[in-house]
Amino acid sequence: MNARTRPSSVTAVLVLLILITLYQLGAGGLALLGGFAAQAAPSMPTATEVPPWAIFVAAAVALVYGAASLALTVMVARGRPAARPAALGVNAVYGVGILALAFTPVAGLPELVAAAFAFTVIALLYSGGARAYFAGSASPAAPGTLA
Repeated sequence: MNARTRPSSVTAVLVLLILITLYQLGAGGLALLGGFAAQAAPSMPTATEVPPWAIFVAAAVALVYGAASLALTVMVARGRPAARPAALGVNAVYGVGILALAFTPVAGLPELVAAAFAFTVIALLYSGGARAYFAGSASPAAPGTLA
């Protein structure tokens, strides 16, 4: 069996996508519960004065991005050629979208950190090793290099 060697840049993308998936699905689920709690007790004082609509928008964005990241994680793990353009597109849309929402109640510091992870995934996917790997012509990379 002639298996392709996964470059370290693709392995780093895979790890980041797993972390993004876990964080986004967890945070999105908790934000959704927080939004319902804020609607159930609107007069209860909270630590922040974020409107419930912003909580629901943030939860929806996190859950959609988390679900997309889960699909991308599977695609990258399997070495699918479509994984690279799909991951580039999803992470670019998320990162730019969060930057656009940075001055609204929807996005805060955690979302900006997640956008930095998304842009890191994009940068790693533009490496030569990742391009070759997803094109199907990856050659074995030297250990410890970001080929």
